[in-house]
Amino acid sequence: MAGLTREGRQRLEEIATAVRRFLEEVWPAWHAARGEAPAVPSRWTCGRSSLFLLRVLDEQGLPGRWVSGTPRLGEGQPEIGPYGFFDGRQWHAHAWVRLGDSIVDVTADQFGAAPVLVVAASDPRYGEGTGDTALPAFAAARERAAAELMPRWRASPERARLGAGD
Repeated sequence: MAGLTREGRQRLEEIATAVRRFLEEVWPAWHAARGEAPAVPSRWTCGRSSLFLLRVLDEQGLPGRWVSGTPRLGEGQPEIGPYGFFDGRQWHAHAWVRLGDSIVDVTADQFGAAPVLVVAASDPRYGEGTGDTALPAFAAARERAAAELMPRWRASPERARLGAGD
């Protein structure tokens, strides 16, 4: 993976794994609030989870950017491009974090991939869209959900194991 040392990759994996463990305790409440009960707990959480991951990475001195891709604008609509996550059969709307030449993803298991991925930005499973297609109210709610987790994160054993980073 260009631009990332072995130690840097290990650190990203360590942070992403800690974030994933933390989020696994949060996702059931997110789903319950929406009346959902998906078979894969990370399903439908990528936007909020990736924004939270972005905040944690920033706290650890690793600023990145939130990225998303939406292959179609609605159920049953035609594809507008190779955006999101490709599971080998089709493209799915998805969000992740881009950090330099790397992608950090803590919800790819909803598409059959590993629960935590730290891969090159050129990984063909990922297609960056041209912008966030969410309605402003949904984007704002996603931001609030990520922000509301930070106090809980700061008191968590996962963060303590990583070190404060601030």
